[in-house]
Amino acid sequence: MNAEANPTHPRPPGWQMIQDSPSPGAARLLLHGAWNLQGIGRHMQQLRSELGRLAGQNRLDWDLRAVDALDTAGALLLWRAWGARLPSRTELSSEQRAIFERLEALPALPPPASQPLNWRLPLEAVGRTAMRIGRQGVDALALLGYFLLDLLHVLRRPGLMPWRETSATLYKSGPQALGIIGLVGFSIGVVVSYQSALTLAAYGANIYIVNLLGLSILRELGPLMAAVILAGRSGSAFTAQLGVMRVTQEIDALETFGVSPTLRLILPKVVALALALPLLVLWADAIAILGGMIIAKYQLGIGYPVFLARLPQVVPQVNFWIGIGKGVLFGAIIALVASFYGLKTKPNTESLSRETTNSVVMSVTLVILIDALIAFLLSDVGL
Repeated sequence: MNAEANPTHPRPPGWQMIQDSPSPGAARLLLHGAWNLQGIGRHMQQLRSELGRLAGQNRLDWDLRAVDALDTAGALLLWRAWGARLPSRTELSSEQRAIFERLEALPALPPPASQPLNWRLPLEAVGRTAMRIGRQGVDALALLGYFLLDLLHVLRRPGLMPWRETSATLYKSGPQALGIIGLVGFSIGVVVSYQSALTLAAYGANIYIVNLLGLSILRELGPLMAAVILAGRSGSAFTAQLGVMRVTQEIDALETFGVSPTLRLILPKVVALALALPLLVLWADAIAILGGMIIAKYQLGIGYPVFLARLPQVVPQVNFWIGIGKGVLFGAIIALVASFYGLKTKPNTESLSRETTNSVVMSVTLVILIDALIAFLLSDVGL
């Protein structure tokens, strides 16, 4: 592996076979160039294969005295090619010999033992997961118990309720979310109406667009859409806020002064979201039905007075109250889940980001599961 020397860079590693070896019948392999990390880096695979082939020749004398630079990386490459021992006929400088003596003094690592298949490992993994879920369930029940006790305490003594924190949370979670919820609600109403209009028009059932839109939006899509948006918008903010307070030990300070974190931090959030989300559901229902009415007007020719007059006739009022009740329930669940993961945060930024993500995922998952359960339990109500 010969190369021309470069005036600005050291010579790459190489060698030259010379037939003037002092040993009878042997050849001398003269190594030259830079046998250091910089020199061998780009030629590692080629050097390893060619050195392995050369090391297999018995009648060969190795001469490293012409090497420009040798470090531990280059010496280790040669050492492995030689089989972790110096060849019997090797010419080295004193500095090079010291490097190889250090390699020779290193203890030989035994080959990794093959691990037999352990059938217990999957069971242990399942057990650890079950124990972790169980611990989280116990912690969640403890938080719920503290919350209910503080709620009963506040109901007996309303003056203890932190009304200022509740009103601030209500404003941040309610009026400030009207824009995004209105935009998404209008889009959903337009999409549902447009997709349904094509099928209904094919069967001459144009007027049933009112039934479809009213039932789907008031009972299912409105509450679900508002809850998902609020979980991502306000739930993540609650988790991050409590997580930062946990990191900065503000929650520990409240407990030191005898102030209940549940009463001061969690109860206002639950009350605010339980009040804000039903109002947001009402807003989402109105905007979504407005979008559906516009599409029904231009796709199916159903006028606005006809649509509004038929809506309360074909959609029982109980569907509206089911949607509002879902809003109250979903708001309380989102606030409790966000608070639970916020209090779980450990004093580091990685835990804060992880728990915020877990909060949003768990909130959305619970909202969807509970919505499906309510739909199953109330399947005969309001239809």
